[in-house]
Amino acid sequence: MSAETIVRTACPAHCPGNACGILAHVKDGKVVKLEPAPFPDKRLTRICQKGLSSLQITYHPDRLQYPMRRVGQRGEDKWERLSWDEALDYIAERLKEVAAKYGSRSVAWCMGGPGSGTTKFGAYIRMAGCFQGTRVSTWGYGDAADACGTTPTFGAHRLGNFTASLDNPKLNICWGTNPGESTPFLMRELLDAKEEGIPLTVIDPMFTITASKADEFLGVRPGTDTALALGMMYQILQDGLEDRDFMYRYTVGPYLIRQDNGHYLRGQDLGRSNSDAYLVWDTEANEARPVDSVEKPALEGSYNAGGITGKTAFQMLKELIMEYPPSRAAEITGVAEDKIVRLARAYATQKPAVIHTNMGLGRTYHGDTTFRAVGTLAALTGNIRLPSATGHRPVEYNWAAFLNPRPGQPSYSRLGILNMYDAIAKGEPYPVRALWFAFINFVNQCTNNNRLINEVIPKLDFMVVTDMFMTPTARYADMVLPVCSFLEFTDMVNGPFPFIQLQRQVIPTLYECKSDVQILRELAPRLGFGEYFKSEEEFIDLLLEPVGVSVKNLKEGPALLRMAPRPADHKAKAEARFRTPTGRIEFYVEKLLPFGEALPVYKEALESNRIPLAEKYPLSLIQVHSKFHVHSSFLKSACLHELDPEPVLEMNPADAGQRQIKDGDLIEVFNDRGRARLKARLNPGVQPGVVNLAHGWWPSHYQEGDLNALTNDDINPVHEVTYEANMAMNDNLVEVRKV
Repeated sequence: MSAETIVRTACPAHCPGNACGILAHVKDGKVVKLEPAPFPDKRLTRICQKGLSSLQITYHPDRLQYPMRRVGQRGEDKWERLSWDEALDYIAERLKEVAAKYGSRSVAWCMGGPGSGTTKFGAYIRMAGCFQGTRVSTWGYGDAADACGTTPTFGAHRLGNFTASLDNPKLNICWGTNPGESTPFLMRELLDAKEEGIPLTVIDPMFTITASKADEFLGVRPGTDTALALGMMYQILQDGLEDRDFMYRYTVGPYLIRQDNGHYLRGQDLGRSNSDAYLVWDTEANEARPVDSVEKPALEGSYNAGGITGKTAFQMLKELIMEYPPSRAAEITGVAEDKIVRLARAYATQKPAVIHTNMGLGRTYHGDTTFRAVGTLAALTGNIRLPSATGHRPVEYNWAAFLNPRPGQPSYSRLGILNMYDAIAKGEPYPVRALWFAFINFVNQCTNNNRLINEVIPKLDFMVVTDMFMTPTARYADMVLPVCSFLEFTDMVNGPFPFIQLQRQVIPTLYECKSDVQILRELAPRLGFGEYFKSEEEFIDLLLEPVGVSVKNLKEGPALLRMAPRPADHKAKAEARFRTPTGRIEFYVEKLLPFGEALPVYKEALESNRIPLAEKYPLSLIQVHSKFHVHSSFLKSACLHELDPEPVLEMNPADAGQRQIKDGDLIEVFNDRGRARLKARLNPGVQPGVVNLAHGWWPSHYQEGDLNALTNDDINPVHEVTYEANMAMNDNLVEVRKV
């Protein structure tokens, strides 16, 4: 019997900001134990229940063990075993056939998030680029609204919180996020802060685990967060608590907006030589002048500049805000007026204050506006970390080598995941006929999956899935390829911030499985791209070239990201520029004028319980994350499944009573799109008029149907202008009846 060895690796599970270090204990070629790996900062020596259960995934008897080709109808689950050479020859032949018939863009690759692994994500991007095919972007995987809102506002995607971890916060607000379930290590920081006297406020449609630890809970009606933010801003302005100096320096507040066409007033509008200059009102000279030439321009008011009436952007924002006194915000949101007033005053005075957000805040049809409104609230009070004030320089990996693998030649086309529905079903904006899914359970996790199964997938000429298990998505594939668990191959993971780690191979690959990188490396020569594909370690070194770190360094332990000095004076901060057209925070977005959304206006949800459809379907369906799985993964873990054995529909006892439903009853939740049968769980923490069903469960876990048979795939055209289409997974009406 061999002695036990210990190998340091890292968990790549898609948990925001975590990527825990792991010590894997190996005996007789098998991993027998996992435990947290040490870090210089002991707070980062940690692991969650999902990471600990990874062994049950690696050694699960249901794992795919060899390549398989479909022999029955799609979804029929009939297969024949192939060798790897047979499988890769066949795939290469089919991809080339589709490209020859419809063009190279008709071959698409759709991957899960980079949190699932860095080099395999990069390898698929490189393959899409070499092939000049299509990369299906997964920000639209229900989670594009934050990018749609924060990118036009700040010039960059600011998921997580708008304040970029301000030092020593005096107030923490969790808005549309439940770290007690989904980001447990952030939750520990929040609880540590509470012990130091720093209060915690939670805003959510449900009284969550996080809410149970809060000092104040605001139960908001789903999809009305924008109105809540506007109501808070009203009170801040009424009390004179806005940070006017911040608005002058770092926002478009003083910029003049033409009242005839809604555009920013520029020098060219007045026939001046500095035609591109943005104009503000110089109160001393009593004229419109370029912003850089005026020390203290007007922040409010309406002015006549050469016959053109212009209002400051702040004036226009203020006029919008004045339409939402706390009383009206309370009527819209269901949050008590006194709570709105109290939180507004606390947020403006207990500075610095941090608003923690996550993807749940934006899973609605107008989710982008919610992020814009919350970002505007942060700017109004100066609770924003400036670009020049960041403590850590963003790491600059060599992604160019993957995004544009063949310099001088075109790379891939990009298509949002919701746009892919029509590309396959209708050939719009161009036909997609071959599709490769990697580390993404598309059919299970994406909206309106009845349409996917019945209208979209049948139009595909060819479909490949790489996975560890026969997922609901893999069942519809033409070719299924078995991949490794993270203990069986090498990769690099980002985190926990500010570290990067080596996900080191711990054991040889099991069965006939291969890593995604190895699969593409063997496929590439068959497509004529062999020279562009390397091993995982070579890809890691390629990525890390600008960072000054290599695989050799990472084998010695986690690498600390390079630090950037923090400005020591206010003048340095004044030079902060955001990557927006104006270089400032833009709560007024010019390109959204055609949609009536230049300002973060409130619009009722697509499927609100206050629209006519609610007479037929009166309940708002939301889907939270569960601490027992990450999206649809970890459902094969026996120990986690024992703790959380089946999906349940949580509903308020009052709603259940109206329908003669008792706790544990078998119920059916339904709308015009689909239905699902499962048990009811009565929970007074769910607001009346709202039902919750944790996402991620496979159809096999339901007695009939599944969650995403109930969801819509409507595209908000605003999102396609600002970033890409977002899935409104928390913007759906349903009814419930006892079976």
